Amino acid sequence: MTALNTLPAHQIVQMIRTGETTPSAVMAAHLERIAAREMVVGAFQHLDAELAMKRARAADGECIGGALHGVPFVVKDIIDTDDMPTCWGSNLYAERQPGQNAACVQVLLGAGAILIGKTVTTEFAYFRPGKTANPHNQAYTPGGSSSGSAAAVADFMAPLALGSQTAASLIRPAAYCGVTAFKPTTGGFDLTGVMGLSSSLDTLGVLARDPWDLVLARAVLTQTELPARPHFTEGKPHVSLMRGPHWADGSLEMRDTCIRAMAVLASSGAETGEIAHPSIFAELTQAQITVMGYETAKLRADEYDHHHDQISPQFATLIQAGRLVSEIKYADALLIRNRANHMLDHLFRETDVLLVPSASGSAPHGLNATGDPLFSRMW
Repeated sequence: MTALNTLPAHQIVQMIRTGETTPSAVMAAHLERIAAREMVVGAFQHLDAELAMKRARAADGECIGGALHGVPFVVKDIIDTDDMPTCWGSNLYAERQPGQNAACVQVLLGAGAILIGKTVTTEFAYFRPGKTANPHNQAYTPGGSSSGSAAAVADFMAPLALGSQTAASLIRPAAYCGVTAFKPTTGGFDLTGVMGLSSSLDTLGVLARDPWDLVLARAVLTQTELPARPHFTEGKPHVSLMRGPHWADGSLEMRDTCIRAMAVLASSGAETGEIAHPSIFAELTQAQITVMGYETAKLRADEYDHHHDQISPQFATLIQAGRLVSEIKYADALLIRNRANHMLDHLFRETDVLLVPSASGSAPHGLNATGDPLFSRMW
């Protein structure tokens, strides 16, 4: 029998509905995995196994109705929870107790999902790493800033995790840990109760091992109908490789992987080709850096001005750089983003899917950094 903690969320839901298993059995399998592996991986900032098990047993006796009934999930420690601390990856907020759930957490709980705990984030969801190691090889980074969320899902500690992205914080750790991530269009999910860095860029997202679980989670978080699984019987999807302005900066391994992925898609029946990036895309990375620095310097000014000795040099440098950005430069950067979004709309008139690199290569060796966000900033 397949271990319950290795199953995707949608299969867990189905098995609970048909009586093949129970929420408490599912939770017990995940907690057993966490007990065996947490000392190695370090995915959790806060774990309440007793509370999670109590809630799972209660779910055993409840009427099955929610789309995620009995599914365990974890959330990045910048997302508020009413009965667990939310510390933002900073010692400055080590005792922070928000006392209420973020909107996204409340929606998942309302759908029957069961919270296991809070996962490690880099400090203020920026560059200083936490304790998490890559579950596939503990000498390598899991990426950041949604480090613990990606590692927990990859190591079968949870089928679903909430994370966030301002620069590369969903896409990169998913790539490094070998899971899938959904980073929607900015504003796609409600950010109420989620720590902010950059209001123009901050985006809530989901990580899972199975792509269909991302579809399920999106439907729940947007409170919309779960779409039917696609069957490409009336036409082949068109997939285009877009190398992008930083292609030459990526590793040979990354470039070969993209080429091989296109070959696999072609052999599976997709129409494939390449598409050039609009020239303005070359300006997007610097525009993202400008906007993120400017807005973070405004939003997190209190930490820099009044608690400078309790923030990392990396975070201090971000705010210092942001304070040097003029309003004109900031406005120009936003204009570049808006023009690029318009060009992206035109690209999708020519293709159904863009395949682009998510990272410059595989996870780097060492735990003192989280890798280069170069390939994700523009998205």
